[in-house]
Amino acid sequence: MDVVIPVALKDKIKLKRSLQGILENSLTPINKVYIISNNENILKDLLNNNKTNVKIIFIPETQFPFSKEDIKEILHRKKSKYNHSTWYYQQLLKFYIFRVIPDLLENVLILDCDFIFKEEVSFITDDGKAILAYGYPFKWILNTTKYPEKVKHSHIDFAKRFVPTWKIMNSFSGMHHHLLFQKHITESLFKHVETYHEKDFWKAFMDAVDIKKWNAASEYVIYFHFAVKNYPNDLELRHLNSYDLIYDSEESGNDILQIFDQFTQYTEYKAVGFHSFLNIKERLKTMDYVTESLQKKMMNEKPLCFILKLSNGMLQITNYGDFKKGNNLDNY
Repeated sequence: MDVVIPVALKDKIKLKRSLQGILENSLTPINKVYIISNNENILKDLLNNNKTNVKIIFIPETQFPFSKEDIKEILHRKKSKYNHSTWYYQQLLKFYIFRVIPDLLENVLILDCDFIFKEEVSFITDDGKAILAYGYPFKWILNTTKYPEKVKHSHIDFAKRFVPTWKIMNSFSGMHHHLLFQKHITESLFKHVETYHEKDFWKAFMDAVDIKKWNAASEYVIYFHFAVKNYPNDLELRHLNSYDLIYDSEESGNDILQIFDQFTQYTEYKAVGFHSFLNIKERLKTMDYVTESLQKKMMNEKPLCFILKLSNGMLQITNYGDFKKGNNLDNY
């Protein structure tokens, strides 16, 4: 398989760890790694420290048929009050890999640059099926594996507007900071969308964005459920146990950033994530998949920093303060 990692310059330190994690722990052979960015300098240390035979290739964002400014302008015309253009921009970069990057293999692992694999993991079965993680439940209900079959979720609403015949196939979102894209499934998704909307995929995507939500769409939700519905024989699904730390990038002082090394040392689970989000409080306000009581509790935390734990489909959350004290991850 090939690996594609979109990355901004601010995430350079995370990219190094993420790249090391996938190269050391992927049981599926890796052909090439493609780094999508607007700054080629991001590759300097990576190339100097690359001790593997895997070729690392830079893909400039200018090769894509849309720009960050295009997305920002569309959201401005829609009168969005949120600063969330990069959220949709990075999703579209992932969708367009097969149309922009020449000679990609059929199987491509999309990997967020702030997600680090800590133990050996396969992404393709011996008979060629893509292994997809169930990811987070659509409804954030803690300490259970029993989730409602019907749920209100902005990402579900978006996908139904965007992709004809799209439907939710299980209680999980497919969002887990990585996903194996297959070319034939991605091209089928593009054909469905562009035929139905009679316009380019990225333009139809932006037309469907609900500006009342900070985070109104997810590339992983769209692809995961489209693939499960239309190509079930090409897939195998699994729960991938992981820790994720999420924090507000505007409130992140040195105290939070100092735990990056400590946090990535976790070996109990397959992977760890370290994710900074713009305006996390504004996001929480529009998250219709978080229960009201959980939403209120999270918004009152200082700093806005949380540890999320996924274990065989069960979600647990703790705040940063309790994590520092060494408390368990099930205090919510």
